[in-house]
Amino acid sequence: MEIEDKLVIARLMDKIKICKTRNRIVNTEFLTPYQREIIQKELNKMKIKNYLFFGGYEDAEGQILIIYPEKLELEFVQKNIDNILKAIRIRLPKEVVGKYNHRDYLGALIKTGLNRNRIGDIFVHEDGADVVVLKENADYIVRFLKELVRFNKAQVEVISYTDMEIKEPEFDEINISVSSMRLDNVVSEIARTSRNKAEELLLNEKVFVNSKQETKSAKLVKENDVLAIRGSGKYIICELLGNNKKGKYIVKVKKYK
Repeated sequence: MEIEDKLVIARLMDKIKICKTRNRIVNTEFLTPYQREIIQKELNKMKIKNYLFFGGYEDAEGQILIIYPEKLELEFVQKNIDNILKAIRIRLPKEVVGKYNHRDYLGALIKTGLNRNRIGDIFVHEDGADVVVLKENADYIVRFLKELVRFNKAQVEVISYTDMEIKEPEFDEINISVSSMRLDNVVSEIARTSRNKAEELLLNEKVFVNSKQETKSAKLVKENDVLAIRGSGKYIICELLGNNKKGKYIVKVKKYK
């Protein structure tokens, strides 16, 4: 087991202990899909049932784990998530509408000094963005953003996560052909670069599979895996469509816009 995995489990154990000894609801920071997978296996192993993953809306990429005392009903916990999660709404003045993208908002949020795991999903709209955050950080984030030149004329406020404007992600769809589903092959094709450059990207820790950093060229990629390549973009491996005349795999891939 890798050190990162051990740390995730150790933090989980701490949360479970606090929940049991203090008899109260506890939550983690925002977890990546890979971290959730590790935690889910551990919860199953321990046969713990009184928990839920949630990130402000169904199918959120960034989700927190909420563990609650066995005496509480799930419905009660769900009705009180507003005490744990909030959203930040940023509405831009007319002169900059349409000029900011996801990277602009994320960059501003990182300037707060908070770790990325304190911030959930970001929904970018033409006139601003809605951002899922932990309630404990919400007021601080609003004050900080208002002081930035980029947002000093914007309307920035805390809202309920239930009032967010959810925007479905948009994709460009492409088909690639690879001799095998090795990670270096797939990275080379979707990033439109050489195998040597793909291996370099891996060694330089610029490739993530399901939010987990990967450096092994021989790792096999499968359907529904999400690949992020720094400098290239984020992709979903959707479906193996068969083989072409040269025997290569034809793979349908969606690239996040």
